[in-house]
Amino acid sequence: MIPGFNRSITFPMTQWPKKRAAYHVRSVSLPCESRPFIANLKEKLVVVQSWAAGTDTSLASIEAGLSHIELLLLDVSEFLNLSETKTVLQHAAASTECLLETFLYLVDSYGSLQSEMVAVKQHYFEVQSALRTHDSALVVSSLKSQRRLEKELSHLAATLRATTKTLHLGLSSNASEAEIIEVVKEAIGATSAASVVLLNRVAAVLAASSSAAASMASYTVWPFKMRSRNEEREMLYHVKFEELEGCIDMVERGTESALRSLVNSRVLLLNIQSGLL
Repeated sequence: MIPGFNRSITFPMTQWPKKRAAYHVRSVSLPCESRPFIANLKEKLVVVQSWAAGTDTSLASIEAGLSHIELLLLDVSEFLNLSETKTVLQHAAASTECLLETFLYLVDSYGSLQSEMVAVKQHYFEVQSALRTHDSALVVSSLKSQRRLEKELSHLAATLRATTKTLHLGLSSNASEAEIIEVVKEAIGATSAASVVLLNRVAAVLAASSSAAASMASYTVWPFKMRSRNEEREMLYHVKFEELEGCIDMVERGTESALRSLVNSRVLLLNIQSGLL
């Protein structure tokens, strides 16, 4: 037998590093299940906020913004479905009610955007047909309708900004509850702000196509006018209408996904409020 083989060394708990002990205490301030979701939500909302603060109005940027909003909304739905989140929101009636109203505004806004895109597509084809057939009356009528849609989109953005400018959630009874409510508030606030930017950028694409079509019409519908720089105007018209066509397609796809997530989240909140979950 080797002498001393059975000996063992133990370290008293008091020897733990102070920083490690402090971290251990803090880690129980919120259930472990929620922590990875909170970190993920915060990452996504920072991305959305960064996009909304940018100045790029290209189609690629609009598509990226839609994608960022969709991903954030999916994460919000997953977070709301956590048992800890459900428990907190069941005991925070005022906060849950406020979130329900905000989700309703967002559902209405994306539903309206979806309807607007259907109308925009219709007028897009009307303008193209009118320009090909030199139908001045149809050109004027279609462009008026298209400009009205631009104003409706801008008005929709202004309404959403006003109604969701501040989320007045109720007070929390403890730190865990406060952290859960705060991250939901930040995520929905970021979604609302980014949605306003999205609506304004789509309206800008529509306005650019209307302007190009009006300029083109003055040189094609009324042939007696001077046609200097007509090729340049025609090129601009085709570029802007290609952008509009691409914008319509991506917005239709993106709003469908975002709207589905918003409706699912609101139904989930209603079930939480009623105690069904």
